[in-house]
Amino acid sequence: MNARGALATAIVAIFAAAPAWAHPAPGGDLPAFDYFVLSLSWSPAFCAAHPDDRAQCSQRRGFVAHGLWPEYANGGGPEHCGSDEVPGRETIERTLSAMPDERLIRHEWVVHGACSGLSAHDYFVSLIRAVGSLSIPGEFDGATTQRLSADEIAGKFLGANPALQRRSLVLRCKGEQFEELRVCLSPELKPVACGRGVHSQCRKGPLLIRAAPSQ
Repeated sequence: MNARGALATAIVAIFAAAPAWAHPAPGGDLPAFDYFVLSLSWSPAFCAAHPDDRAQCSQRRGFVAHGLWPEYANGGGPEHCGSDEVPGRETIERTLSAMPDERLIRHEWVVHGACSGLSAHDYFVSLIRAVGSLSIPGEFDGATTQRLSADEIAGKFLGANPALQRRSLVLRCKGEQFEELRVCLSPELKPVACGRGVHSQCRKGPLLIRAAPSQ
């Protein structure tokens, strides 16, 4: 089964077990936030810079979830809110369908997830639901190296996802290399315009979209 098929299977299982979505309601001293940023890292670019990261790079994946970050409309977002909870083993195993390794899962919970007002289980269910709500254009299977402009990349995602708006998409690059796609979503995981400070950082002209490393 390929990575996309594994993710679809995991999503079906999680939807069957997941509670109905509830708007994050911060408890105690948790700060309120306005929307989520779903960060999807282009794994081949990461692996070109970190070839020894076998946990991620042995999987030959295209996009992988980096995180689901609570964000303020005026810029920035809450971090390190503090929580005695840790993601359970079952939650981690399910989340590996979308995120590349356990260390990242635990890190994202401590830095971002604990600020969401959700339990660890519900936070990662939300992350997987957010990933599963996106249709990844076929060009981004990681099979071959290609060059596309930032506008062309965005256009392919908008074409594959009619509910998206251009203001919901942010592209991140390093030099000529495409590295990351960010999608701004409401707490209910619907596309919204990104707030202040969340913007594309890619040069004009063709961008290098690396193929997944060979095993």
